[in-house]
Amino acid sequence: MSRNEGLTASGWSGMWAASVCLLLTSYVFANPSCNPGKPDMLNVHLVCHTHDDVGWLKTVDQYYYGSKNGIQMAGVQYVLDSVVQELIKDPLKKFIYVESAFFFRWWDNQPEEIQMAVKDLVSGGQLEFINGGWCMNDEAAAHYNAIIDQMTLGLVKLNNTFGEAARPTVAWQIDPFGHSREQASLFAQMGFEGLFFGRLDHDDKSTRWANKTMEMVWKGSENLGRSAWLFTGVLPNGYSPPRGFCFDILCRDEPIMDDPRLHDYNVDEKVEDFLNASWNQAQGYATNHIIMTMGEDFNYQSADMWYKNLDRLIRYVNEQQANGSKVNVFYSTPSCYLKTLHDANITWPTKTDDFFPYASGNHSYWTGYFTSRPTLKGYVRQTNNFLQAVKQVASLMGLGQDPRLEKLKEAMGVLQHHDAVSGTAKQHVTDDYSERLAQGVTESFAMIKETYRKLQQTTLMEATADPVFCPLMNISSCPPSEKSSGFIVTLYNPLARPREYHVRVPVPGGVGYKVTDYQGHVVQAQLVPIPESVLATPGRNSSAKYDLVFIANDIPPLGFLQFHIKRTANSRIHKEQMSRVHVPNGGGVITIMKGNLAVGVDQKTGLLKSLGVVTPDGIKMVKVNQTFLWYAGMSGNNSNEDNRASGAYIFRPHGTFAQDIAEKANITIVEGPVVAEIHQVWTPWVSQVIRVYKGQTLLEMEWLIGPIPVEDGVGKEIVNRVVWPDIITGNNFYTDANGREILQRIKNFRPTWKLHNVEPVASNYYPVNSRLILHSGPNFHAAILNDRSQGGTSLDHGHMELMVHRRLLHDDAFGVGEALNETAFGDGLVVRGKHYLIHSDFVTSDCDFGCLHRSLGEQLLLQPVTAFTPTSITAHTWKNAFNNKWTGLRTSLPPNVHLLTLEPWTDGTLLLRLEHMYEAHESANHSDPVTVSLQGLLADWKIVDAKETTLSGNLLKKDENRYSWNVESSQYMNHVSRNQQKNGNKENDLSITLNPMEIRTFILTVTKTSS
Repeated sequence: MSRNEGLTASGWSGMWAASVCLLLTSYVFANPSCNPGKPDMLNVHLVCHTHDDVGWLKTVDQYYYGSKNGIQMAGVQYVLDSVVQELIKDPLKKFIYVESAFFFRWWDNQPEEIQMAVKDLVSGGQLEFINGGWCMNDEAAAHYNAIIDQMTLGLVKLNNTFGEAARPTVAWQIDPFGHSREQASLFAQMGFEGLFFGRLDHDDKSTRWANKTMEMVWKGSENLGRSAWLFTGVLPNGYSPPRGFCFDILCRDEPIMDDPRLHDYNVDEKVEDFLNASWNQAQGYATNHIIMTMGEDFNYQSADMWYKNLDRLIRYVNEQQANGSKVNVFYSTPSCYLKTLHDANITWPTKTDDFFPYASGNHSYWTGYFTSRPTLKGYVRQTNNFLQAVKQVASLMGLGQDPRLEKLKEAMGVLQHHDAVSGTAKQHVTDDYSERLAQGVTESFAMIKETYRKLQQTTLMEATADPVFCPLMNISSCPPSEKSSGFIVTLYNPLARPREYHVRVPVPGGVGYKVTDYQGHVVQAQLVPIPESVLATPGRNSSAKYDLVFIANDIPPLGFLQFHIKRTANSRIHKEQMSRVHVPNGGGVITIMKGNLAVGVDQKTGLLKSLGVVTPDGIKMVKVNQTFLWYAGMSGNNSNEDNRASGAYIFRPHGTFAQDIAEKANITIVEGPVVAEIHQVWTPWVSQVIRVYKGQTLLEMEWLIGPIPVEDGVGKEIVNRVVWPDIITGNNFYTDANGREILQRIKNFRPTWKLHNVEPVASNYYPVNSRLILHSGPNFHAAILNDRSQGGTSLDHGHMELMVHRRLLHDDAFGVGEALNETAFGDGLVVRGKHYLIHSDFVTSDCDFGCLHRSLGEQLLLQPVTAFTPTSITAHTWKNAFNNKWTGLRTSLPPNVHLLTLEPWTDGTLLLRLEHMYEAHESANHSDPVTVSLQGLLADWKIVDAKETTLSGNLLKKDENRYSWNVESSQYMNHVSRNQQKNGNKENDLSITLNPMEIRTFILTVTKTSS
């Protein structure tokens, strides 16, 4: 029997029945505390760990079970089996574990006696959970909403299973490919004491090593003050052991052979090598304590190999103290190590920017993954939208923690992993990720369906089919609206304020459609031809030739609004709804207008030339150009830096200039009462619709890219570039951090080290989760907002550039082992997405530019969830017999407060997060502190108690007591922190105050109000 086979879950009870009883007393009463080290020595903290990707080269299931080992030798269940056995044997040994998604799968398969043993290991400090989220999330492509959710999922589950003893106090982001300031801020708000990570720019690391600034206090927010400070340390070897000291079955290093009779006896050599490694590492750190990560990817599948060698290492290294050695080595954990740094009571350097972009070499900028696998990134963002809606509905309807909702939460948790939403997993793993999302959405939609039927409050349900969700609306395909002569459209609004929404319903055309609102009024609608490029999308199987477009006004907050749609043979209605379509054939600029917005397009080139607003004094236009270009992906064999290829991780264009897709775009003008559109076609694989809706002051650009041609042997990376030709912006531009605070970027510059730049394009790319902003003096501001995470930059005055799609023919040799060459339906992958363009001329007295981009960002993050219900009843019957408008809120939230979370918690409780959406001084009208009363917020529930917790919901705010750190003096914005504010609430009336960028989290005890 092999060692792994002997440690399967089914063999636990028989093998351990006696050992648990014999060893239980020894490790329970030992309760090992942190080793403080020796004051006059270099103290080396050995941290035993495994890094278990929640999917990468293998799927989540394959990694857990250890299948498909021809791809990678990895089986997570054996790691946990093996480690727990070794910890029980010796109460002095320690281990840390990170990924809750894997741990709880293992935990649920354990017999009761093993679960009891593990609980004692946790309470005794031997098994320490660190980070504790469902996964170790990516920091470039993950949105803060999803980060908070996945961390909460894991942390609360740990708390419910093990209590306070298991609460992680240290964040552990050892493998993500660059690090976000917002991530640090979120960790601090979750109550973490510190953060350790493994990857930073190679030049940054060299500088920090030389200056002994590998550890610092990261000021994670310009708005939140000390409450967002987080001690942060860069690990010396990524997350690997020092060279020569990996003792796993997956390693090739020599074990410690300590039998003097052996010809290969090597204790003296190993001890000398370790002492040298320890002193070398100490050169980069500020105290006499250093941390050594003793583990790697999927290590400890046979934990006795590691521990046996580490026991020998500790013994023989420490024996040298008798001969004058000043090195003291022992088992430790990151939290114990952090405690020694705090106890050192020294002054630490600070950091106020982030760790993007990450480069591992002069030609290896990890900025390609900001865009890699754009369809997956878009799907993740859409699913987050859907998840928030389902959680809200489940809360408002008292559905509790439904298993179907939990499945969707877990799927979304997995997708935040740094090889999932990042787009850096193998293709078969990416397919598995998508399938998990699809299953979660399908099952959770059943909850929405049940809710809608319950809220209809009618006896006519037999005449109405079940609501249907259409997942292919992005290619204008929806069977219920195409095949049914009559159907109901239900729009659920996840925002905590009423909203307007422009509904697009795919229909076959050829007839008119009568749209009726809940009051029985006929709604103005327009039939817009679906672009030919969309009709030709590979895999599209739809009869729809038109989108029926109408405006849904006043969709209630956390509520739904319905419309009845019926085909009609009335030729007048059909004629009125048909768009005017024409192809311009003249010269000069043609201007289309809708409401107060004007768009100018060059008739010869077909490209955007100007954008403006209609004022009482005429049309005020600003010059702006927009087109698509492509970079040639560098090919290479990756034998050295000069031969680095562009791949899933790396963006390395061949040359410094992007090439035109085509000299011109063919255009078609589509106009009508609701929307005006310009359909642009550069090539059969690049097209776009520029769109202006009635009553809307922004430019919507819906692009469709693919299949990207590679028959010429050249991989291509496609960008959308917007240029304001008359605007001087210098080298400055601004990007968001995970969808929240805005950071200044400066071309060819790093705030904390001198940049030696030989990749002038890739080195200036940054993550753009929600918006890229330009400023030019006090009077010009512009922003482009996106519907998924992408890489972006500004390479010249007035330039805004977002990468939208990548198709490459070479791997970049950083592990995934595949070229980023996505295909579907026998050809290259086609991607459809949206960008939104705004500028400062669009502002009003009520909404300045800060308000403009913040409110639009909120609307894009949480769009209405649309359902279609085929029906045979008339609009009159529907209006009178159905409940067609409903809200779960009694009152809307103020315009600067976002309802971030409302989800079922334990019995009789809900989890609520409210967020101040604005930064300090960002908006004249909306950046002030705001007070909200929770009393009477929910329509059908009375809030009888509200207990404030940390951001992750696993610790009462009153019990939070984080370390304080001495820092070098520097200027920072010291707004009122949450710690300072927590006792300032008027608990008697449930009023809370939110400062700029503040998120406050509450567990609400609720009771149903009488109807």
